[in-house]
Amino acid sequence: MCECSKVHLYEVEFKLDGMTVVPTHKNCGFSLDEKQSDKFQKELVKSWGLEEEE
Repeated sequence: MCECSKVHLYEVEFKLDGMTVVPTHKNCGFSLDEKQSDKFQKELVKSWGLEEEE
């Protein structure tokens, strides 16, 4: 798991883990934890100008 304090939108890439796509941090190479993943998804939706799903 990634233990970086801040993860910015441009520092995330997606990699395959078996048949699952996993968001990973480019600098450390580890997958994002659940809290970081939720925050990344909110930033991504906001940057695209879409409404958040509940």
